[in-house]
Amino acid sequence: MSKKTFLVVYDYGQGGCWAWIRADSARSILERCPELKVADEQPAWLTAAGSLSLPEYDLDDPPAGLLADLLAERPS
Repeated sequence: MSKKTFLVVYDYGQGGCWAWIRADSARSILERCPELKVADEQPAWLTAAGSLSLPEYDLDDPPAGLLADLLAERPS
Protein backbone atom coordinates (compact mmCIF):
# COMPACT_ATOMS: atom_id res chain seq x y z
CA MET A 1 0.00 0.00 0.00
CA SER A 2 1.40 3.40 -0.89
CA LYS A 3 1.33 6.14 1.68
CA LYS A 4 -0.81 9.24 1.45
CA THR A 5 -0.29 12.60 3.10
CA PHE A 6 -2.91 13.68 5.64
CA LEU A 7 -3.47 17.06 7.25
CA VAL A 8 -3.74 16.67 11.03
CA VAL A 9 -4.29 18.94 13.98
CA TYR A 10 -3.57 18.62 17.66
CA ASP A 11 -6.18 20.79 19.39
CA TYR A 12 -4.79 21.89 22.74
CA GLY A 13 -7.84 23.92 23.74
CA GLN A 14 -6.69 27.44 22.94
CA GLY A 15 -5.52 26.68 19.44
CA GLY A 16 -4.07 23.89 17.41
CA CYS A 17 -0.83 22.57 16.00
CA TRP A 18 -1.17 21.59 12.35
CA ALA A 19 1.07 19.22 10.41
CA TRP A 20 1.18 16.83 7.47
CA ILE A 21 1.62 13.13 8.21
CA ARG A 22 2.45 10.47 5.64
CA ALA A 23 0.69 7.22 6.51
CA ASP A 24 -1.09 4.26 4.97
CA SER A 25 -4.48 5.55 6.15
CA ALA A 26 -6.19 8.08 8.40
CA ARG A 27 -7.14 5.17 10.62
CA SER A 28 -3.49 4.22 11.16
CA ILE A 29 -2.78 7.79 12.32
CA LEU A 30 -5.69 7.75 14.79
CA GLU A 31 -4.71 4.32 16.11
CA ARG A 32 -1.15 5.45 16.86
CA CYS A 33 -1.93 9.06 17.79
CA PRO A 34 -5.50 9.33 19.09
CA GLU A 35 -4.70 12.87 20.29
CA LEU A 36 -4.74 14.03 16.67
CA LYS A 37 -7.66 14.81 14.41
CA VAL A 38 -7.36 14.12 10.69
CA ALA A 39 -8.85 17.01 8.71
CA ASP A 40 -11.45 16.11 6.09
CA GLU A 41 -10.37 19.08 4.01
CA GLN A 42 -7.89 21.91 4.16
CA PRO A 43 -9.32 24.85 6.17
CA ALA A 44 -10.09 28.00 4.17
CA TRP A 45 -7.64 30.04 6.27
CA LEU A 46 -4.71 27.76 5.35
CA THR A 47 -3.18 29.27 2.23
CA ALA A 48 -1.05 27.32 -0.22
CA ALA A 49 2.05 29.10 1.10
CA GLY A 50 1.03 28.39 4.70
CA SER A 51 0.43 24.77 3.81
CA LEU A 52 4.02 24.46 2.59
CA SER A 53 5.35 25.79 5.88
CA LEU A 54 3.67 23.09 8.00
CA PRO A 55 5.95 20.37 9.36
CA GLU A 56 5.74 16.99 7.68
CA TYR A 57 6.26 13.64 9.36
CA ASP A 58 6.15 10.01 8.35
CA LEU A 59 4.21 7.84 10.78
CA ASP A 60 6.77 5.04 10.43
CA ASP A 61 9.81 7.22 11.18
CA PRO A 62 11.10 7.69 14.73
CA PRO A 63 8.88 10.31 16.42
CA ALA A 64 10.02 13.90 15.95
CA GLY A 65 8.53 17.33 16.51
CA LEU A 66 4.80 17.22 17.22
CA LEU A 67 4.69 13.42 17.34
CA ALA A 68 7.56 13.26 19.84
CA ASP A 69 5.87 15.93 21.97
CA LEU A 70 2.60 13.98 22.03
CA LEU A 71 4.37 10.80 23.10
CA ALA A 72 6.27 12.66 25.83
CA GLU A 73 2.99 13.99 27.26
CA ARG A 74 1.39 10.55 27.56
CA PRO A 75 1.25 9.09 31.05
CA SER A 76 3.87 6.40 31.69
